[in-house]
Amino acid sequence: MNKLLMLIIGLLSFSFLIACSDDKPLDPVDNSEPNKPDIEVPKPEYPKGSFNYSLVKNHPRLLMLADEEESIKKVLVNNDLMKESHDYIITQCNLILRQEKLIYKKDGKRLLAVSREAIRRIFYLSYGYRMTGSQLYLSKAKTELNAVCDFADWNPSHYLDVGEMCLAVAIGYDWLYDKLDEPLKKKIRRSIVDKAFTTSKESKYNGFYNSMNNWNQVCNAGLVYGALAILEYEPILAVEIIEKAIKTNRKVLEIYAPDGNYPEGPGYWGYGTTFQVLMNAALNSSLGNDAGLSEAKGFIESANYMMYSNSPSGQLFNFSDNNSRANPLVAMFWFANKTGNPSLLYEELKLFNAGKYFNNSGEARVMPIALIFGKNIALDKISAPQKQVWVGQGTTPIVMVRTGWGGNSDKYLGLKAGTASTNHAHMDAGSFVYDVGATRWAMDFGMQSYEVVEAAGVDLWNMRQNSDRWDVFRLHNKNHNTLTINNQRHNVSGKATILNVFDSEDKKGASVDLKDVLNLSGELKSAVRTATIENNDFLQVIDELEATDKSVEVYWNMVCQGSAEVVGDNKILINKDGKKLIVEVISDSDFKLEADRSTTPSKSYEASNSGTTMIGFTSIIPPNSKVTYTVNLKEQ
Repeated sequence: MNKLLMLIIGLLSFSFLIACSDDKPLDPVDNSEPNKPDIEVPKPEYPKGSFNYSLVKNHPRLLMLADEEESIKKVLVNNDLMKESHDYIITQCNLILRQEKLIYKKDGKRLLAVSREAIRRIFYLSYGYRMTGSQLYLSKAKTELNAVCDFADWNPSHYLDVGEMCLAVAIGYDWLYDKLDEPLKKKIRRSIVDKAFTTSKESKYNGFYNSMNNWNQVCNAGLVYGALAILEYEPILAVEIIEKAIKTNRKVLEIYAPDGNYPEGPGYWGYGTTFQVLMNAALNSSLGNDAGLSEAKGFIESANYMMYSNSPSGQLFNFSDNNSRANPLVAMFWFANKTGNPSLLYEELKLFNAGKYFNNSGEARVMPIALIFGKNIALDKISAPQKQVWVGQGTTPIVMVRTGWGGNSDKYLGLKAGTASTNHAHMDAGSFVYDVGATRWAMDFGMQSYEVVEAAGVDLWNMRQNSDRWDVFRLHNKNHNTLTINNQRHNVSGKATILNVFDSEDKKGASVDLKDVLNLSGELKSAVRTATIENNDFLQVIDELEATDKSVEVYWNMVCQGSAEVVGDNKILINKDGKKLIVEVISDSDFKLEADRSTTPSKSYEASNSGTTMIGFTSIIPPNSKVTYTVNLKEQ
């Protein structure tokens, strides 16, 4: 009887539990039990290092601490820029909800596109959840975290892919920490250790530690995010990663010295410096400081470099492997907040008003940092910069001139010195761009797609003098706005330097010593190019060349859009969009004008360059003679 009674009671109890249970399925991204309290983490013993690691903040600790959402929400009420940026992220979150989860798919040797999309999705969804509490965003973020952590690897053979992917999962882990169940947390921690930390120790993958370019910044930033996210679970490994990042990252920060110009150009500033900002900011939010990384000489000043890289035409001074398109630079919000100088956002505000902040271009995948650091800035008090000439020395010396910051007749000159031996460089020392208002008259072709050239078997990253890299059309000196002598390549080991800078009412620009770049066998005694905007009215380019004991053939070139024709003994007329530019050449030496140089590459896999032409002249300098060529560019 007692056994029967106990059986009846047991069956009734089970029926009651079934009736009262929630019929909702378990979290679709995890088939384990619903969330349980975390296993208590023992108080770790941290190794000594650059920080007092025992003072690390609780989660969330990366960039935006707990309850900082409220300060952003307050700003959204009265700040249109912040509100539109927030709304854009939320709109993107809703679109991401309808997308299939990320899959492992390489493009050639790169997984980078997948890693970048992982950052965008996980960063946006995590922000969206923290700001709205939407369970849909949380669930989709878990789906993506599970997906990328299930990848066999994060493609360490191209370590940028690992750096960006590690940053993505670290953001999701940290920002959603209290809402992730323990099995998923363990999976993320295991993935960070196995797919990032472990591979970073292998010599065949970790060359980024010794690089002096964006690879150092991106890869170290991703690893630091992973280390900060799981610091209390892997104290020995995580501290080792952070300490090595601090040590090796100081090397690449030397490239900003002394003035802030980024050797690889403005596009790579956008990439490398954005990740540098992400790393510095995460160290500061998690551990209270960034070990002095932000104080590196020229680093803070580099924000001015980027601002002056923007021209009145809305394009960049795109020397070397850079496109001319100006993309949003969300890292500028960090610089403006750090320096208390809202004027650094002057060009960003123009891009915002033109709708370019909302097209997934540039580094838009980290858009939330614009709100995190922009919330403290008086965006209604942004005034135009006052300085008209910006000069940067260092690895790649450049000079940029802006005669104004908003008028239809504002002139812009960008003049490059430097060498072809630096990362992403072209044979473009002495090259220039020139704008009048919205029109770019002297242009640069910009970068050639890496993937198609690599697929054709070109040794693209061999920077030696005899490398077939320099046969790529857009990389050769003859196809830039510079000089070529005796139909030969620029000297890869040579470096052009700035000799003089002009900053007066009637003359703004600089002179550059090109001798080392043009000479392969001592053909020239001297070679100086001076490019100046004269009386805020026109561009003047003066080349002074002196031959040694043999005659020298000179090839003067300029790339432009539109049509061009020779209209006199010393003039070329360029027509573009109903506007006209006269290019006038003056010299005591004979020269031959050309207005129809082909811009079509000989290799089928190269960019077509349609809609462009090249103009210029050829001339012979007699032995032991000095010749001056003056070229005036005047808009009619």
